[in-house]
Amino acid sequence: MNEESSTARASDETPEKLTRAHGTHREERVHPRLWTRARQAFFALPRGLHVVMLVIFMILGFALATQVRAQRSDPLEGLSEQDLVTVLDELSTQEQNLRSAASEADAREQATRKAQTQAQIAAGTVAVHGPGVTVGVTDPSANLTPTQFVQTLGELRNAGAEAIELNGVRLSTRSAFTGQAGSIVVDGTPISSPYTWKVIGEGQTIATALDIQAGSAAQMRAKGATVTITPVNDLSISSIATPKPPQFATYG
Repeated sequence: MNEESSTARASDETPEKLTRAHGTHREERVHPRLWTRARQAFFALPRGLHVVMLVIFMILGFALATQVRAQRSDPLEGLSEQDLVTVLDELSTQEQNLRSAASEADAREQATRKAQTQAQIAAGTVAVHGPGVTVGVTDPSANLTPTQFVQTLGELRNAGAEAIELNGVRLSTRSAFTGQAGSIVVDGTPISSPYTWKVIGEGQTIATALDIQAGSAAQMRAKGATVTITPVNDLSISSIATPKPPQFATYG
């Protein structure tokens, strides 16, 4: 019984294996036949056509080689001496234009920074130091009024003062004096004698402006105050003014 079953399975598998083997041998025979037919077809063409195809292949190869060589070559290699001189002149002109533009930009930046610094000093929003004078005022009789302080501040500005401090209060272009004799208020801060002005600017010019006949120093002395003006080589002002927003002026 087992022998019959084995024989039956062998008889069933044998045709399938034969079919696969036959197919494999057929595929192996197909490829050589295709190449053989292609070769035979090529050589079956007229010889003149062979020459034409050879020429075409040579032209294509030459064109490809020329293109590759052109891409690798220096773009200035084919220029004449005059053309090279022209190129150098253009490059030199461009370099000069770039340098000039960079210098102008740097000059504008420096001017902007300088203007910003000057505006901050004028507004009293930065600490400063430099040559100037100190003005000491003693008012034992409390006779000085805001009028004498306003006059002094005006004379200092007219004399070229760049930064001014009075009893620790930084004065700006919008500073104001109020109060009455013996009770002076500057920018909302009460001050009292002795009064000490710190002024940065050209010391000799400022001292002369304050001490002229009928000037602010003479006016304070006439009211019994003692005024002392002392030039200083390097005077420091560290107080800072509080900026006040404009009430009426707008940009534009």
